[in-house]
Amino acid sequence: MIARLTASLLLISALPAFAAADDAQRLDLSTVTAISITGDASSIALTTGDGPYEATLSGRRSGWFSRWYSLLLGSDCRSAGRMSVEGGTLTVDVGTPWPDPSECVVELRANLPKASAVSIEQAAAQVSLKGEFSSVLLDSKAADVTFRGHAGSLVMKGDALRSNLTFDRVDNTETIALNARALDTHLGFVSGTKVSYKVEAAAALVDSALPNTLGAKPAIDIKASFLRAKIE
Repeated sequence: MIARLTASLLLISALPAFAAADDAQRLDLSTVTAISITGDASSIALTTGDGPYEATLSGRRSGWFSRWYSLLLGSDCRSAGRMSVEGGTLTVDVGTPWPDPSECVVELRANLPKASAVSIEQAAAQVSLKGEFSSVLLDSKAADVTFRGHAGSLVMKGDALRSNLTFDRVDNTETIALNARALDTHLGFVSGTKVSYKVEAAAALVDSALPNTLGAKPAIDIKASFLRAKIE
């Protein structure tokens, strides 16, 4: 099972760590309450908290040929994506990178006002979420997600999904739904949290340090064909 999951996540594992780029698009997000991200694949880092509230969309080269490609041809790696703010929603289309010997990776960084809603629909995504969100929705073929903070609703689905989800606080109203063919997940909560959980899987390894308390929230619903999960 773990071998299947590892192979499925090779695409997103190749994405580099978040980095800045010289030629980046920037937008003011002071009036934003939601963000919607679509497109092919990207590295995404979203935070909430004190300002400035802004988003940066950029492109950078990666891979073994990236340095030589830039030196020989002198071309940049601009993001083909677009950003716009309308009606309180930041819409980001990361586009589809042009194929060339040196991979162009699209990177999105945004600091949002607290309680913003997040929606991500991409073929592949490497995602870092840190802060206070009203809701998080992820729909991706392959995704690697790190979450730390709080969300009233957290829904993630895809083909291959790896996630590390840590709630810094709970309001006892939270709902969490994870649905993937191959799922490797860790869910962490503050000490003393009562949770309820339901698991449906063809093959599963579940390790929970928290008892399954009927009717308690956070309520966790996990569905997968191949599953490894830890709840603590």
